[in-house]
Amino acid sequence: MKVWEKLKKMFAMVFAFFVCFAKNTKAEVNKVIAIVIALYIAGALLPSALVNLAGGNYTGVDPAVKTITIVLLPILAVLAIALIFLAKKKTGGI
Repeated sequence: MKVWEKLKKMFAMVFAFFVCFAKNTKAEVNKVIAIVIALYIAGALLPSALVNLAGGNYTGVDPAVKTITIVLLPILAVLAIALIFLAKKKTGGI
């Protein structure tokens, strides 16, 4: 029960921090609520996902699939991140 109380206190502090510095209160509160919900879901799902990823292996998997997951997907991820930053730079975003 102590962990739940600490989580509630932490999320309350995060929520209060974002609300204090909000300019457009209604829009910012909606963003803060979305951020808090996303952090809560990530905190609940990430530990089990990391355990499953660490225990995974490629036994019985076709070599082509292994090559795609090890080589091609990281390259595509890097390209996607680069394109996102280029698009934001072009439009004047952060």
